[in-house]
Amino acid sequence: MQTINNKPISIVIIDDHQLFNDGLFAMLSIEKKVQVIKQVYDSRNAMEIISKLNPDMVLMDFNMPHINGIELTKLLRDSNPKIKIIVLSMYSDERFIELFKKNDANGYLPKTVSAQKLISVIHEVTNGKNYFPQLQATNNHNEDAFLKKLTLSNRELEVVNLIKQGMQTKEIAKQLNISYYTAETHRKNIKLKIGVKGETEFLKFIYEMH
Repeated sequence: MQTINNKPISIVIIDDHQLFNDGLFAMLSIEKKVQVIKQVYDSRNAMEIISKLNPDMVLMDFNMPHINGIELTKLLRDSNPKIKIIVLSMYSDERFIELFKKNDANGYLPKTVSAQKLISVIHEVTNGKNYFPQLQATNNHNEDAFLKKLTLSNRELEVVNLIKQGMQTKEIAKQLNISYYTAETHRKNIKLKIGVKGETEFLKFIYEMH
């Protein structure tokens, strides 16, 4: 295993759960070949911090308030194609792995992974490899049936599927050839039908559906 130009791999941790963020920092601080240069607890601050520090790699959570992991991966990849992105998530589900693959993340690990495995994957990704484990797939038929029980319309089902692909309202509007206002109205109506209010709870519901 080699570091970048014989220097420690510079890492920014992005996770809104302070206990996990701090624990990850403490774990990595004893590794000589990596260096955590910043901890970010609010994903809204991530882009500005990464732009200033230009780390080799980010380790980030999936389900975060304000800007979730998929949205942040897209923003990072657009602004810095060379940065390495590893996602640490509580969701052990093949569909999420595929979402991050599609958006050019470099790795995906469950938060239950051992320290040794994480260090190994950090070095693998640094050396140009990607790491996406084979996890349990979901039953799309059952998922659609569950959604239909919530009396979502066909258009609302389309919007849900696009959200699950990591699309934001503007992209959904373009994909479905509808106005931004109409797309946003669909999102609000879906929230009302499934009984959630906040954006974080809404996204969590969609990504956790089986």
